Amino acid sequence: MARGSQRIRSTAERSISNFMPSHFSLAHSLRVVLAMGWADFRMKYRGSVLGVLWSLIYPLVKYAVILHIFRRMVTDIPHYSLYLFLGLLLWEHFAMTSTACINMLQEKAAIIQKVRFPRLLLILSVGWTHVLILCGYLVILFLIMGCLGAEIGLGVLYLPVIITEATLLSLGIGMLLSAFSLKFRDIPYLWSIVLQVLFWLTPIFYAFRPVRPLAQDFVHLFSGSLSLSVWSLFDHFIRFQPLSILLFDARRALLPAASVGVPSVTHTLAFLLLCAVIFLLGVAVFRWRSRYFLQEY
Repeated sequence: MARGSQRIRSTAERSISNFMPSHFSLAHSLRVVLAMGWADFRMKYRGSVLGVLWSLIYPLVKYAVILHIFRRMVTDIPHYSLYLFLGLLLWEHFAMTSTACINMLQEKAAIIQKVRFPRLLLILSVGWTHVLILCGYLVILFLIMGCLGAEIGLGVLYLPVIITEATLLSLGIGMLLSAFSLKFRDIPYLWSIVLQVLFWLTPIFYAFRPVRPLAQDFVHLFSGSLSLSVWSLFDHFIRFQPLSILLFDARRALLPAASVGVPSVTHTLAFLLLCAVIFLLGVAVFRWRSRYFLQEY
């Protein structure tokens, strides 16, 4: 088993070790990302009895507990069990990916200190690892839908967009935090607290039904038409924060009995652009800060 673990690890490290500025190419960078991401996916729970199933057990246990508590309280959401599970799996993808980006510089310290290569590849490998885990979550979602007799419509074709938006958003925020995690060692602890607060300010297990399009709400907010108070600020944050929009779009596309239909092309492009801007901002800050990583270990 130890030899197997070393073989998986050495495959990824060899791919990075062969990466030098003179060998730079997009194809080789992609091979490094895929090798590192797949190796981390296989190594994550290697040696445990249940293996990769541990990635699925935690959200399933959380799902069962929340469903048991709220299923009698929330009666106005059709297919509430699916509504809750889809919200949880996208939340777990965001929380785990962003946290893994922060921890990556510590976990890969030996490679970073020994080999000269673009550190951004490690971040992209984190994204690939957690996309694989997210796909496992989605398989379970569709199995549950099949068991409940819920119809899987054409909205499933929107799934690649949801995965792309969720991953860009998670990696973008993760890179912004990771870029300063060596200089400010309190960031991992602070982020764990922020995630706890954000969990309750994201419509995972309670209803989220905008009464009008997002663009109109923006206009009303900045024109002063919407009331502003201490408590209304929480409502506005829940309405406008990217995770709320992501969950709303995913539920519109994937869950049955969606009265508002799949997101429009304009809405999709606008939100995809927002996620891409957050991702590119994270890339810029991470690459700028990467020159100081060796000094900050």
